[in-house]
Formats: sequence, structure tokens, C-alpha cells
Amino acid sequence: MEPTRHEALWFSTGDLVLSTNTYLFKVHKEILALQSSVFRDMIEFPTVDISVEDARLVGHENGAGSAPDRDEGLPLVALSGDEGKDVAHLLKAIYYREYYDRDNDETPLETIIALLVLGNKYDFKHICKEVTKQLSRHYPNTLDGFDDVDGDGHHSYLFGKLRYLCHVPLLEACHTANVAVLLPSLYYACAGFKLAWSYEQVDEIGGLHADCLRTLLIGKSGLDLALHKFIASLPDEFRNISCSFCKVDAYISQLHQQLEDYNSYLSSNTGHRLSRAVLENGCQKCSAKFVARIDAKREKIWEKIPSYFGFPGWDELQERSEENA
Repeated sequence: MEPTRHEALWFSTGDLVLSTNTYLFKVHKEILALQSSVFRDMIEFPTVDISVEDARLVGHENGAGSAPDRDEGLPLVALSGDEGKDVAHLLKAIYYREYYDRDNDETPLETIIALLVLGNKYDFKHICKEVTKQLSRHYPNTLDGFDDVDGDGHHSYLFGKLRYLCHVPLLEACHTANVAVLLPSLYYACAGFKLAWSYEQVDEIGGLHADCLRTLLIGKSGLDLALHKFIASLPDEFRNISCSFCKVDAYISQLHQQLEDYNSYLSSNTGHRLSRAVLENGCQKCSAKFVARIDAKREKIWEKIPSYFGFPGWDELQERSEENA
């Protein structure tokens, strides 16, 4: 089927036509060039005589190229490999200020992913920055932040879906766009579920990149082991901080139940929750110390999460992101 003109993105004053598998867009060179280094380079060089299928200008590997075809006598650029609906999301965000607002968490997931992936591919830095800031609120790099986000459990909504259904698609998108600052948080979010469920979600989106899936599985294994050791260490942790009374009368129970029911979310294993679940007959002072000891161990595990998935620490990732912004 031949691509058709997009009704909302076919401007009468446009001087460039973008071609995708489903749509044609008549847009303005200068508007794109002001916001995208890829389009700026493309427009600064003359048209080259190559086929649309292999169109790449001045060595760009991003998939955008200017071909000798014309539409209404205007240059036509083929955006190879890009879905028309995704390019429409990107162009609407460029042309219509109200189309994307980083504070609007009801924006459809499809739009968020299109802006992130294509914004990165064509170097629309401001769009990438805005989407990254929005996602950072929901996938923060601090344990307290993640505890707050996970406060509503699995029943909160995000981008028009249950939040947990966003994890795998966003992981794939951030991996594709190489948004490193978000990847450890997203790997962690995806690692919290049983393997069978994770594979179901991967199948739902048509699969993950092989190296992305490999990183997820290796990181989940390391995280699961750390959490098992953490829960198994609770009797020794309590013994180390307990008073003489609690050493005799208090005890830790139900560890087997915790290990059976656990998931890889640290927010499910807070000091207060675990203390209530496993500590019997502890005095108020020792119970408070036990809660603090549990939360300190949770924080240590959190600090290691990037390393489980092959990344540098949280602070270094944040610094790199700010340098590249």
C-alpha cells in the first residue's frame, strides 16, 4: 500500500516531505533543523542520487536520507524502518506544544515510547530530555523514591495502563534509545516478577533484544541471590542488636514463608513489614533497631543494583546523563 498524506501534518507552506511506510508528512526544513542535528546535517548537504530503500545522507546511520524522489516538486526524505504512526507522534510533539507534557502521566505509552526512541534516533535533544525526566519520576534512582512509587502496589495506572505492564516495553525502548540513566531502574522493575510472567510480557511486545534479555536474566539472578541471603540473615541480624531480654524471649519465625512468598522488590521487604512478619516477642527498642538494620541492608542492596545489570553506580550514571543533556 502506498503511503498517504497525514491530515494533521501536511502543511501547505512545508518545503520537505518525509516518507514512511504508511504516511507522508509535508513539513518545514528549518523547524526540524533547529531542533535536530540529524535533520540539520541532512538539509545542509545537497540531495544525493541513491535509492529510497538505502537512503542515508552524509554517512548518517540513523535511517534518514534524502532521495531524488519528489512530491509536489519538493525533496522527499525516506525515514527507513520507522512506523508512520510513531513519526506522527514525534512530529506532533514538535509542532503542537500541547501534544506532549512531561507532567501528564496519562499520555499513552505508545506516544512515550515513540518520542523516546525516535527523539534519540534523530537527536531531538529537548524531547529526549523531557521524556527522560518524566520517566525518572516513575523509575527513580533512589530506594526511597522507588518505595514511594511502589506504594500503591501493582494496581496504580501509568500511561493508560497498569504500571507493571509498562516495565518491559519501557525497558526495550530505553535499551534501543540507550538511555543508560534509566536502565538499571527498569531492569530492577522487570526483575521483580517470576520468570514465567517476565517471559509472557516479553512475548507480548514481540521480544527483547537478545543482549537486553541476557542482561535482565543475569541481573535478576544476582538480585534474587542477594535478597535470599538478606532474608536468611535476619536471625543473625536480630541477635546482634538484641538486648538480654530479647536474646532469651524473642525469636525470628516464618522465614520459610518469606522465602516462598518473596519477590525481588525491595519495597516489599521494608524494615517495618519484615519486622512485623518475622519478629516475635521483641521489645520496642530492639524492634526499632531491627527495623533500622533491615532498612540499612536494603539500602546496601539498592546501591549494588546497577552492578547486577552491568552498569556503573547511580551517581556516575546521573553525572553522565547530565553531561550529555
